[in-house]
Amino acid sequence: MGLSKNIFSQDPWIIKANKIDPSNYYGITVANGMIGIISSPEPFKVKDVVLAGAYDLYGRGRVSNFLRSFNLLNMYLDIDGKRIDAKSISNFQQQLDMHHAAFTTSFDYGDKATVQYTYYSLRHLPFTVLMDISIIAKKDISITGASVMEAPDALRDVQNYYNEIDRPHVVISLLTSSAKSPTGKLLMCASSTFLFNEAHRSEPKVIHEMWDNNMHLMKFSKTIKAGETYHFSIAGSSITSAHHDDPLNEAERLTIFAKLRSTGATGYTQHDVSFIFIHKGRNCLFTITNGVVWFGL
Repeated sequence: MGLSKNIFSQDPWIIKANKIDPSNYYGITVANGMIGIISSPEPFKVKDVVLAGAYDLYGRGRVSNFLRSFNLLNMYLDIDGKRIDAKSISNFQQQLDMHHAAFTTSFDYGDKATVQYTYYSLRHLPFTVLMDISIIAKKDISITGASVMEAPDALRDVQNYYNEIDRPHVVISLLTSSAKSPTGKLLMCASSTFLFNEAHRSEPKVIHEMWDNNMHLMKFSKTIKAGETYHFSIAGSSITSAHHDDPLNEAERLTIFAKLRSTGATGYTQHDVSFIFIHKGRNCLFTITNGVVWFGL
């Protein structure tokens, strides 16, 4: 694991590392059989996003290779106007929870905040990933969070889009990109959105910024009082023309579906339910009441 040699485990389902050495780091993959996320030793970064079934000729040799997809879970976080990076944090820890198929990173930012984020390749939505972020304020702070969509260098003819869907019951901000694979054989597309816990029309205002052809972002700002915990999430989908005839519209449709089916910014209960059912096996009995799944042994 990118968890170097400093590995210990108390829970049989969890592998944890509390000393992250970037020079001796081997990323862990969280995947659902279709889309995989490879971890990074840098806060709020993922090394790669890989899609099954997406191959093309590039790099070494004449054999098709796995294509790196858009990095749709990268983000940044500013606290009181200063960007968080590896040099500005302490108590940096990462852990893999194999029971719930989740990868969690946590750290302290000085005496101002404790931050934790967890990402998933959703079991019940095969092309969709999710990252939950929690910020515990130790002092009154202002934050700016940004979701960054970045295209790998191997992709070409990158196109970036931003759409805001405003309906009476929901506002959805869609950060979307498309590009051709190295030989032009495939069209690769990805889309992401924020999930907030605030009531409709009380969510933070989302702003779009275009940096260059390979990167654009959407961001929001928020003030958090000392002692408060603020949650938000990023959900995103990635798909190619090898999987669907219209991958651009399908990527946005899948992301909209994930947003509308979510339980706010506190995680995806259906993802957990799927894995609990796998682990419990056929001896597990369950009932569904008002959309909540109740298990009994």
